[in-house]
Amino acid sequence: MVDRRRSWHLPDEVVIRILSFLPVEEIARAKLVSKPWQKLSEFCFVPPLTFECPSCSRPIYDSRQATDTDGYPSSINLIDSTLKLHFQKNFILSTLLLRLDFCRIKSLDSHSLLDSWIDSALERKVGHLDLCFPYSSYSIPAQVFAARAITDLCLENFRLEIHENINIDLPALRKLRLIQIQSDQQAIQRLVSSCPSIRDLEISSCHDLQMLYVSGFADLHRLSVLYCDRLKRIEVDVRTLRYLRHHHGESPCVMILTSGEFIGELILWNSYIADDLFHYLVSGLPNLERLEINHTRLKTIQILNHRLKRLDITLTMKQKNSIFKIDTPNLRTLKYTGHRMPFDSIMSSLNTSSLHETEISFIGYND
Repeated sequence: MVDRRRSWHLPDEVVIRILSFLPVEEIARAKLVSKPWQKLSEFCFVPPLTFECPSCSRPIYDSRQATDTDGYPSSINLIDSTLKLHFQKNFILSTLLLRLDFCRIKSLDSHSLLDSWIDSALERKVGHLDLCFPYSSYSIPAQVFAARAITDLCLENFRLEIHENINIDLPALRKLRLIQIQSDQQAIQRLVSSCPSIRDLEISSCHDLQMLYVSGFADLHRLSVLYCDRLKRIEVDVRTLRYLRHHHGESPCVMILTSGEFIGELILWNSYIADDLFHYLVSGLPNLERLEINHTRLKTIQILNHRLKRLDITLTMKQKNSIFKIDTPNLRTLKYTGHRMPFDSIMSSLNTSSLHETEISFIGYND
């Protein structure tokens, strides 16, 4: 006979974690089931803690902010006191977002302050951690890479140092974003390869990265590699990938795609991509439904895909003599930006019988 009372003997942190995923009305019902849950359920209503200074470019998307431009040190003190107030309570923190310009408060021991904030968030098993400190020499604490509760990690404008003795243990991580990271090739590659449960990976403006290998992921759905200037080679071997986005850097980059059978969206902003590489990528994606091409120098654009439903294409006048071979009988949406002459060539090669929506923007139409 099953002892149903065992469910009430779960550790408090496990119960809080379970309740935190429920809608408010479900939590209210859960409170009626058990007296111990009545006192625990109040911890599930802790709002995300978000602090961002105006000089940080990315927008605020959560509930708290610090934007005192005239008294920046006083704002830092306010953040510190606010976090200490919340950290005194025994709750699990869902989100901590810190986007602060510490170059403006050189008189403070900013690195120690950041360490204490991050340590406290990790102790409260923060799920979403988003950190950005522009113009700072701050290095990420090693404890972040062993935070087993983190599901969403964004690191921006950091120096990343992962020594051999640092243990990377992020079993719950599902989304990883690395933006403007100063690091060597090995550190970024080791971090990426040590997180096999990731579903969404973005690497942007990491200019020290020269090669990237993406493989060994059981459930990776989205991959974005953007503006990594020195990146010369990307190798992707992930059967579950559904979304691939690549924006070029300042040098040519070769992309090797071993398995792309489930990729439904491909976005290429790459002026260095060769005609044969483009054809190789597109022809190897049998389930492609959306294709976006921008900032390319392609002379032959061949798209033969019976599943493609949306095509976004931007061409320049230098591509006026390009050759187009487009066979997409199920295309429903076409968005074109560029000069008139290439567009005329596209339309002459396109089967428009299934088109439902067309958006056309001509540039330099008097040429």
